[in-house]
Amino acid sequence: MFKSTETRMDEVKMAKRIEELQERLEDMVKIGEQSINSLQASYENVLVEIINLRRQINETLDRLQEMTIRKLEQLHSDLKVSLENDSKQCVEFIYKLKGYDINRSENTSPERSFIIEIKCLDQTALADVFLRKQFKNADIEFQYNKELKTFLDSLTELGNITIHETIRCVNPNKVLIIKEKCQYKVRSATDTFTCFTTGICESVNGEIIIADRNNQYVKLLDPAFNLIEQLQLPLLPYSIFKISSNEMAVIIGNLTPVTQVHFIRVEKGTILKLNVIKLNHRCYGIACHQGDVFVTTPTAVCQYTIEGRLVKKLYEDKYGGFMGIMFFFIKTERNNLNQPNVC
Repeated sequence: MFKSTETRMDEVKMAKRIEELQERLEDMVKIGEQSINSLQASYENVLVEIINLRRQINETLDRLQEMTIRKLEQLHSDLKVSLENDSKQCVEFIYKLKGYDINRSENTSPERSFIIEIKCLDQTALADVFLRKQFKNADIEFQYNKELKTFLDSLTELGNITIHETIRCVNPNKVLIIKEKCQYKVRSATDTFTCFTTGICESVNGEIIIADRNNQYVKLLDPAFNLIEQLQLPLLPYSIFKISSNEMAVIIGNLTPVTQVHFIRVEKGTILKLNVIKLNHRCYGIACHQGDVFVTTPTAVCQYTIEGRLVKKLYEDKYGGFMGIMFFFIKTERNNLNQPNVC
């Protein structure tokens, strides 16, 4: 009887498990269909972008061709006019010189003969000077832009085709649960008060860095959570943020109008100080993104450079309180900074 009841319970669990798996698989099918539709849409969008780029390139090449032909036509016109003017002047000299018939000057008066001779000498002198001018055979040549052709020949495509993957969970609304919890002592012999952790992050080597506000320490734990190093801070640490594989930024203050941001590095089991910037307002939360520092004040979120220069105020709620801006997250999409979510 006991075995039968146990078997029935196993069957119920198995049936429930199968039902759950079927639901998740059906959700996966829907996600797959959505992914296919999204893939098709992205393909069509990229195809339109490629066609538009080709159209823009064609328009640019058409413009270059038009400007080059216009220059060719202008040069051809100028050279042709110059050659035609030379030919025209030659014809004029020939016509004028034919008008001076020296052989017939015997029947004219001496005065008339003298005048004709003077004019003939003038025309022959002008013709002689004209013939001394260098006449050039002007042919037009085209020297194409070799750099442009070499660049175009070196291309294999109009641009890079990349894949932007997004992880899609079967059940994105599933509530996370804690499967295991462990407690470790991080108190040191120099601690005066009970430890109060206000921030935690991990180095690339698996070391844990925590900010202990009550004792004004940044503490370094090895992967086994043993305290191996600590750094005394001049003020209370409110928050810590990892800015690179082994570097962190710590906000410290004591409710005064001036707050400090200390940059530290974890190296070979030690904590090294890098530099400090001072901000002329209270801060409680910090994050870093692409070389910029973002901090929360009692009422706002501000963006600073790594050197401490204010870039702009991203968000402000003058009616907010201390706990309302203790921590915040920065959401980015395609390298564009969106309004932070303050919580």
